[in-house]
Amino acid sequence: MSGYDPTSPRAPIVTDIDRQWAADQRPADWDDDLLPWAQHVAEQAERFELYFGHDRKPVAEWGGLWRRAWWPKADPAILHPQVAADVRHPFVKPGHPRWEAALAAMSERERAIARRYGVAQFNRDDPRAKVFREAAG
Repeated sequence: MSGYDPTSPRAPIVTDIDRQWAADQRPADWDDDLLPWAQHVAEQAERFELYFGHDRKPVAEWGGLWRRAWWPKADPAILHPQVAADVRHPFVKPGHPRWEAALAAMSERERAIARRYGVAQFNRDDPRAKVFREAAG
């Protein structure tokens, strides 16, 4: 028996079960050498408990709030950009040898935008980005 009523209002708490759940959310490309994932989880638990320190809710409500509201907003790429995956979008500017090839791969509207802003850019997973991979290779 735990010694307390789990339905009685309590100060905010991130239980061991909720911490372990957060630890299991570790991204595959996370670099533990720069910042251990366990430290990120501990920081978020501390911030959560400090932020809601004035509230009183049952333990189950704190767990739900942690998992469904707090944790999804605790994006490690924003909080710790030094350890986030490097997501670069391939691009070229006018004068680059692949500028015309990039424009040719674009739709008319994309071409107009590229000419207006002076940059042709694709998402990394766009098949048309091979124009940039060929330029780099």
